[in-house]
Amino acid sequence: MSCNNDDAKASNEQKGPEKDMAKKTHGGEEIDRSVYSTNYTEFTLKKKADAKITLVRLLMLVVYIGIPVIVFTKAWYLGALTFLAVAIAWYFTWPFTNIEYEYTLSSGDWKFVKNYGQRKHITVLDKKIKDMKIIAPYTEENKQKFTKFAKTYDFRKSPKHTEDIYMAVFEENGADNLILFQCTNKALKIFQSYNKQNTVAVDTLHY
Repeated sequence: MSCNNDDAKASNEQKGPEKDMAKKTHGGEEIDRSVYSTNYTEFTLKKKADAKITLVRLLMLVVYIGIPVIVFTKAWYLGALTFLAVAIAWYFTWPFTNIEYEYTLSSGDWKFVKNYGQRKHITVLDKKIKDMKIIAPYTEENKQKFTKFAKTYDFRKSPKHTEDIYMAVFEENGADNLILFQCTNKALKIFQSYNKQNTVAVDTLHY
């Protein structure tokens, strides 16, 4: 099932015995679902269009509309062909300005996928919950427990997004890396199951 609030949705699906285990396909990549519902959840968040994405969209509109109009004024038959070519280009390129972040928790595995308009899906992170040094609300107090981060993986809809935002830290190549994401009650329970010692629970989550 899914929860919608503006552009966010969470999906926690009930699983039966092993014979009922299903798989979800993303562009040919199979994401295994857990046999038991208590071990699986997924959450999808649409990235808010920032200044860069807005600029790209405006440039695309200028190109996609301007070129066919100019060509049409010179030769209408070439303009018609240009409109057709632009329509095809629009179909394949515009989705790349619509970005969604999706994470799945399945039997201790934690995967983040970046979706481009449901056309292309890129796995950004694939980690184990047990390897996280901390999973806690994103506050200055929790952040200051670490000296610095080699890399920050920001899966929020925007830098100003604060509702239910959690942080997780994992070590890679001797350096700490930060994950910022929107947490749900179901996800929090799974974190506690696989990494209770390093998980900070709250009772104020909205989903």
